[in-house]
Amino acid sequence: MTPSISIDTLIEKLNHQDELLLLDIRSKEEFESKHIPKAIHIPGEELPHGLPLHADQVLLVTICGKGGGRSEQAAQKLIFLGFQAKFLEGGTHEWFEKGI
Repeated sequence: MTPSISIDTLIEKLNHQDELLLLDIRSKEEFESKHIPKAIHIPGEELPHGLPLHADQVLLVTICGKGGGRSEQAAQKLIFLGFQAKFLEGGTHEWFEKGI
């Protein structure tokens, strides 16, 4: 089972300035349409290419539209490659539904 993180826990970590990196793994069009602030765009099929140099030292949070499909697969891939990663439950849709 791939580890996940809830939106509430993510907000708490962001408020405490925990070391993490938000990775929006959707298409360029989806990302440009709407994305979570501070998220960087790296399409899932391109991972791990494009990750910043410090990516192996922080928690990577993968994000897609609804959370659990593409983002879970991306987190699994990153974990397999030795990164610390979780996928965001509810994804971008739930983030904006909550009005954050």
